[in-house]
Amino acid sequence: MENLLEPWFKMNVGEGAFYALFGLVFVIAGIALLVLVLMLIGFIMKKVAAKKEKKTAVPASPSLPTAEIQDDGVSPETVAVITAALMSYYRKENAKCDFVVRRIKRL
Repeated sequence: MENLLEPWFKMNVGEGAFYALFGLVFVIAGIALLVLVLMLIGFIMKKVAAKKEKKTAVPASPSLPTAEIQDDGVSPETVAVITAALMSYYRKENAKCDFVVRRIKRL
């Protein structure tokens, strides 16, 4: 039984410490490299998305001419207030919604 355990007790502690330190440094360097690669990919994706969003940006919707607005007994001020309230709600929700209020009916 002593012959089986003899090589374990003769192992140099300095050599084991070197391999442990080398392995630790190698693993940390690998993880750091992966983090840097993923950060670079994220940076590139943000730039591509910004360019794509810039290309597809819709210009401000033109206001409707007064001839197209139907008079349902609602004042233009009421239409403006309702439109502003809806736009404020959608801005808080960060939703992209390009709509125009065309008609408001009293119920």
